[in-house]
Amino acid sequence: MKKKFRMGIIGCGNIATWHIYGIMDSPDLEVGALCDILPNKLEEKKQQCGATDDMCYDNYIKMLDSGKIDAVSICTPNYLHFEMAMEAVKRNIPYAVEKPVCNSHEEAAILLEETTKKNIPNMVCFSYRFKSAARYARDLVQNGTLGNIYQISGEYFQAWGLPNPKTGAVTPLNWRFIKEQSITGALGDLGCHMIDLIRFITGREFTRVTADYDTFIHKRPIPGNDGSLGDVTVDDYVNIAGQLDGPVAANLSISRYAYSRGNYQRIEIYGDNGAIRYTLEDKDELEINIGNDPMKHSHIWCTVPTPGRFNSAQMQSFADILNGCGDGLAANMTDGWQTQRVIDAAVAAGSNIIKL
Repeated sequence: MKKKFRMGIIGCGNIATWHIYGIMDSPDLEVGALCDILPNKLEEKKQQCGATDDMCYDNYIKMLDSGKIDAVSICTPNYLHFEMAMEAVKRNIPYAVEKPVCNSHEEAAILLEETTKKNIPNMVCFSYRFKSAARYARDLVQNGTLGNIYQISGEYFQAWGLPNPKTGAVTPLNWRFIKEQSITGALGDLGCHMIDLIRFITGREFTRVTADYDTFIHKRPIPGNDGSLGDVTVDDYVNIAGQLDGPVAANLSISRYAYSRGNYQRIEIYGDNGAIRYTLEDKDELEINIGNDPMKHSHIWCTVPTPGRFNSAQMQSFADILNGCGDGLAANMTDGWQTQRVIDAAVAAGSNIIKL
C-alpha cells in the first residue's frame, strides 16, 4: 500500500506554484510546510494550498527540523541549491531540487556522493522529461527504430529578454540576470533542459563541447529604484557544438531573444533508418520520417499521436520514487551531475572564443 508524504517547499517563487499544483494533484503527496524569506511570497503560496500559519517558515533549517515534512522541494535561485540539498541529506530527508542542481560539477559530485552514500531518494526537476512526446521519442530512439544515430540538433527559444519594440522597455533586473545568484544565464536556465533532454532521449553522454555565448543587453532597471540600472552579468544566448558517444554530432542553440517565442523547443534526431522531430510550444508533438522509401525520398514528415502509456507527471513521479515504485525515467542526481559537467564545459569553452 502506498504511503502519503508531507512535502516541504523551500522558496515560494513562480516555480513553486507548479510544484504545489503537482503535490495537490497527487493522491500520495500533501503540502506539509512552506518556507520563504519574503512574507508576500509566503502568503501567496499559503493561499494557493490552504496552509495554516503554523506551516509557514522564514528559515529553511527550522522547517527541515520541524518534524512536519517527509520530503522537500527546493525551488530557490540556483546558488542556494547545493547548501539546501546538503542540509536535507544530513537529515535523511528526500529531496526534489530545481535545475541546474549546483554552482559547479564539483559541487554536484559532492552532493551526488553524499546522496548515494545515504541512499536518499531524490529527483532533479528536469520537467520536460515528463512531456509525453519526449518520452515517445526516447522509446523510438532507444529501441533502434531510427537505426544508427548520426546527427542531433536542438533549439530552446524564449522571447522575454527582448526590449519592447515600441517603448524600448526591458524586463527589470532579477536574479536570473545576476551571476552570483544564477551562475549562468540562458545556458543554465534553458540550456540545461536541452542538454538533459538530449541525454534522456538518446541515452548517450556528451564527450566533447565547444560553445559561444554573449550578452545583448548589459544593463537593466533595478526594481523600485527610480530608473537606476544594474549590470547583467550572465549570458543571453549560447550556441553549443559537440559530440555524444557513438560518435553523434550535436548542435544546440539557446536564446531568450527569439521574437514571438513563448517556450519553444525543437529537437531533431537523424539516423540511417529514419528521423524524428520533437517540438514543444502550445503542445508537445512528435513528427517522424521512418523506414520506407516513399517517405524518405519524398521528404514527407507526419505527426504521430502519442500513446497514452507515455503520459506522466513530475510530482507524481517523485511520489512514486518515495514509494519505491518509480519508472526510472525521472532525472536523479547522476543526471544533474552529468548535465552540470556539460554546462561547465560550455562555460570554459566559451571563454576561449577566437575573435576575428
